[in-house]
This record gives sequence, C-alpha cells and structure tokens, in this order.
Amino acid sequence: MPSILAFCFMCFHTVGFAQDTTTNRMTKMEDIFKLAVSNSTQLKVVAKNTDLARQEAEINKLNRLPGLSTNISYGYLSNSDVWTPSFSKHVVDPIPHQLTQFSLEAGEIIFKGNEVNNIIRKSIIEEQLAALNLEKNTVDVKFLVAAKYLDIYRLTEQKKVFNSNLKLARYRLKNIQAMQKQGMVTRNDLLRTQLTISDLQLTIKQINNNIIILNKQLNMVTGQPDSSRLIPDTTLLKRKYINEPLSYFMNEAYNNNYELKIAGNEKKVSALNVKLSGSDRYPQLSLFVGSDLQRPYVYSEPKVDIFYNIWQAGLSLKYNISSIYQSPRKIKAGKIKLEESELNEVLQKQNVEVAVSSSYIKYNEAKEDLQTYRTDLKSAEENYRIVEKKYFNQLALLTDILDASTTKLEAELKVTNAEVNVVYTYYQLSQSIGNIN
Repeated sequence: MPSILAFCFMCFHTVGFAQDTTTNRMTKMEDIFKLAVSNSTQLKVVAKNTDLARQEAEINKLNRLPGLSTNISYGYLSNSDVWTPSFSKHVVDPIPHQLTQFSLEAGEIIFKGNEVNNIIRKSIIEEQLAALNLEKNTVDVKFLVAAKYLDIYRLTEQKKVFNSNLKLARYRLKNIQAMQKQGMVTRNDLLRTQLTISDLQLTIKQINNNIIILNKQLNMVTGQPDSSRLIPDTTLLKRKYINEPLSYFMNEAYNNNYELKIAGNEKKVSALNVKLSGSDRYPQLSLFVGSDLQRPYVYSEPKVDIFYNIWQAGLSLKYNISSIYQSPRKIKAGKIKLEESELNEVLQKQNVEVAVSSSYIKYNEAKEDLQTYRTDLKSAEENYRIVEKKYFNQLALLTDILDASTTKLEAELKVTNAEVNVVYTYYQLSQSIGNIN
C-alpha cells in the first residue's frame, strides 16, 4: 500500500490557482480565464505601465506644437548708484520705484535632424511594446490558471478513483469477515485489509486538503471569496482539440508569439535611437516671436515712469559644437545596441521554435500515453477480477489480491493523469504559440 501512496503523490502537481464565480458551482475554463484577466493584480500592474506609455506618447506628440511662455513681475525698483571707474565719486540717480514687467514668448523648432518626429515614433513603438507586454502577461496568467484548474480536476478525478477502491476494499473486508467466521482465513488477512482501508481513507483526506489549498490560491488570483470551491467542467476532457502538423503550430507562433513581436519592436526602438543620436550633428533652427511690456523707461535721462513695449520675431540658429566629437560615439553605441536587438530577435525566434517543437512532441506523447494506459487498465481490471475470484475460492493468497488491487489502482491513476495531461500539454502548446482561448 505505501507504493500506492508514493505513486499518488508523484502524480500531484504543485499547488496553484483555480476558482469559480459562485461557491461550489461548476465553472468552465473560459469563465476562469475571464475572472483571472479581470481580477489579477499582476495584470493590473502591467496595465498601468501600458497606460503610462500611452500617456507619454501623447505628451511627446505635443512637441509638434509651438512652445509658449509668459512672465509677469511687479515690485520695487531702487535708485541707481553710479561710481566713477576709480570709485572716487558717487552719484545717486533717481528712478521711478514702481516696477512692472510683462512678457510673452512663443517658439517652435523648425528643423533638428527630424528629432521631434523620431521621438514621437519611438514613444508610439514603446506604447505598442507596453501593450504587447500586457498581452503576453495575459497569456501567461491564463496558462497558470489553466494549469491549476487542471490540477484541481486531476485531484478530483483521483479522489473518485480512491473512493471507488475504498468501496471495493470495504466489500472485500465484508467477505473476509464472513470467511473468518467460517475459519477459512486467518486474522492476518482481516488486519491487512483493514490497514488497506485506513491508507485509502488517509489518502482521500490528503487529496481533499490539496484541493482546498489549490482553491484558495486560485481565489486570490480570480478575486473570488476565500470560501469558494471550484467544481471543474466534466466535459473538458471530451473536447476536440486542434490536431494539425507541426508546421501549422509553427506558423501560428510566428504570427502570434508575443516574445517575437516584442523583440521586433525593440529592434525598431534601437534603430530610432541611432537616428536620435545623430540628430545632434544637425543645427537647430527655430522660429521665435515675443513681446515685452515694461515700466519704467530707464534708458533716458531723467528716467520716465511710463509703460513701453518691445516686440521681436525672427529665426534662431543653434549648433552644438561638442556634437562633432560626441555624436560619433553615441551613434556607435546605438548601432551596437541595434545589433544586439537584431541578435536577440534571432535568439527569440530560435527559442520559440524549440518551445513549440517540444510542446508539440509532448502533446502527441500525452495522447499516445493515454491510449497505452487505457489498454493497461483493461488488463489490470481483468487481472483483479480473476485474482479476486481465486482468493474467495481459496486458490490465491491475500497478498495476490492486494498486489492485483494495487496494480489496478495504479493503472486507474495513470489513466486519470494521462487524460488531464493531454489537456495540459495542449494549453502548454497554445502558450508557446502565444494564443490561449
């Protein structure tokens, strides 16, 4: 019997997530996905990053508009102290003391190596990167939820298997008790059968505890009450899943995998950074216009307490001379980063190909395993039936029937695990593609 327990615990996955909208109600996988997407804290954090990137893109678009500034000052203006160059003579020149200044200035960059447009393009791509990262995290959360949903399904089915074997063991105990009264078997047979029943009951209790833990963890992700308990969809294993050649899944991955899309956009950002690094090599040509209203007028003798206004408009040409030796190094660093992003895109493509290929192999392996285990289960059930009949006809020992029972139990668990594993490997393949529905 210890071998049964060891086998059982090897079949259990690590605890995780899964839950339902209503306490103790059957919930489909699609509904669990919706709950996780709506309530996952991880996705809410990533969504905020997406909102921030979108807002930064909007801010950068404002760089196309003219810059406008204004200033107003009101205060006290002292008299003017005047000294000769040798500071031997000092004269105080009176000035009207009330100071009022108002200025308005507008300016717009006309040309700087297309820097403004490149900054806007970069921010738009970074916004797309944030959106892709959100979609990638959504797929990851869905897969995690699916895995834990299937863990609950697996444990629920295993509990059914153990309950069925417990019922069978109790039936066997009843017959052994009758045979003992007739002196046909020893008390040892009775004790060993009772021990088997005790082990099965303990295993069922441990399975129940694991289901509770899984539900609690899933409730946290899906935002459901802690007391909610998931009842898995019994039709999940009967669904028909996509059965296409590897080339189909590989093409889907090229089109939908988010790591590939992110790597491609990061390459675009690196290319724009190279262009932005070269913008300093160009002069900055700007259009400006401004107006200054001021009081008093201090450019006459005596000073006059009047308002006067000066406006100005024209072109401004500015060139950063240090860019002659700084820009080449910045451009070189940008090109190195671009080469790195290009290699990273190739690496991501290789990783995706390996992941899809491996998941595809495991998916088909799981289907083949299921067929084999179903055949083995039929043999184990027939073997148990024969040995049980021999035992009650005193043609076999109790150890024979216990071995047959263990073999039957293990075969049933293998079928249960294999059925769930087919669905699990399918979702694993879907995650490698980048599309879980």
